[in-house]
Amino acid sequence: MLKERVIHYYIEQNKNCAVSMLQAAGDVYSLNLTEETAELFTGFGGGMGCGITCGALSGAIGALSGKYRGMDRETCHELCTAFVEKFKEKLACGSVDCSVIAAKYKVPETRCLAAVLLAAEALDEFVKEWEEK
Repeated sequence: MLKERVIHYYIEQNKNCAVSMLQAAGDVYSLNLTEETAELFTGFGGGMGCGITCGALSGAIGALSGKYRGMDRETCHELCTAFVEKFKEKLACGSVDCSVIAAKYKVPETRCLAAVLLAAEALDEFVKEWEEK
């Protein structure tokens, strides 16, 4: 279901990777996000506009922060570190940088949809695994 929501925002509404991931996760995980709140992540798209940290990763981290609100700093660091590893494994680029990921996945017709969908898979799998701990 997360992947379908990502497609809705990324393709149908033409939102960027970070906003699409956050809004889709907000829908699926019942985070009660407003559109205005999700739009705060606009600047994270395209690797913060300069090809560094992937926007889909930033949106996913935002979603995890919302889903597990109130966690202490140590737990938050553990959660984020574990998710970044899952993300890197799923995208198989050896990097979290947009420029590296886009070089592998970006195509003119759908932009980075393939990478964003892999990030959504990583997030969905991660949440299931985290909650089984």
